[in-house]
Amino acid sequence: MNIALYNLAPILFAFILGFNFKRIYSNVSMYIIEKISNFCLYSLLILMGITVGFIPDIAEKLGSVGITAISIALASSLSIAVVLKVFYSIGKEAHRSNKALDNQQEVAFNIMGYIKDPVLLGGLVILGFVSAYYNIVPRIDYDLTISSLLYLLIFIIAVKLSFSGLNLKKIFFNKKNLIMTFLTVLASYAGAAIASYFLPLTLSQSLAVSSGFGWYTLSGILFTKMGDPLLGSVGFLCDLFREAIALLLIPTLSRVGNGNIAIAVAGATAMDVTLPIIEKHCGVSYVPVALLSGGIITVIVPFLIPFFYSM
Repeated sequence: MNIALYNLAPILFAFILGFNFKRIYSNVSMYIIEKISNFCLYSLLILMGITVGFIPDIAEKLGSVGITAISIALASSLSIAVVLKVFYSIGKEAHRSNKALDNQQEVAFNIMGYIKDPVLLGGLVILGFVSAYYNIVPRIDYDLTISSLLYLLIFIIAVKLSFSGLNLKKIFFNKKNLIMTFLTVLASYAGAAIASYFLPLTLSQSLAVSSGFGWYTLSGILFTKMGDPLLGSVGFLCDLFREAIALLLIPTLSRVGNGNIAIAVAGATAMDVTLPIIEKHCGVSYVPVALLSGGIITVIVPFLIPFFYSM
């Protein structure tokens, strides 16, 4: 619980500060805000790749346990997308929050439009990874820089949200959004359970690995502390792959009017790392939903991993 609160507190502080910023200074240039937002976002993606590239023996880890990790990541992500699609289809709506998204779906199919953003986002991460792996960039601790950029970005997103005029209370207390989060968790486990039949892991181990929901900085540490560093490597890589899958899927899902499914696929990262991607491609109206879903999942992750691991 302390781990979850430690990660949640500064994010919530940055969000609250940004949301109330217009009370202090109301003459905000959205053009400048957008430029700062893009700079922070692209810098974070490069730094994300750098931090992964600096991990000791990352090439060996990708080879030895990578197949198991990516299998669970793909199964969980695909299961979430399918279950949420069925959920919103039954409700006879894609749960779009504003007319802009409706118009987005009416745009003629353009293959370059669908792959441009995922390629750009993935390319920036790969650029950072290669730079670190071949020691092109200095081997220093980038945690402070990453945290600072992330909190600044969340502050900016909150500023945008405060000028949007959305009814946050209506979004946060929307029963359908809470059900979406619940189904995200169940669907992730369903995918992991199916994958376990084809992998050298027990059902409980597969469910424990899936319980990270993209929070790779925590899952590997928890498994290692519980005495299973090998499973820690699987958990770490699984969540790393889930985050990468989310980065690639969010732009595409948003273009076809499935913003809520994009949030669900993002898992715990919807409230931090992928939140800027969600805001950029789905729209600012989806930010409260992402914070709600990502926040709830983040709080329960430290409990779910040990629970399934001990079964």
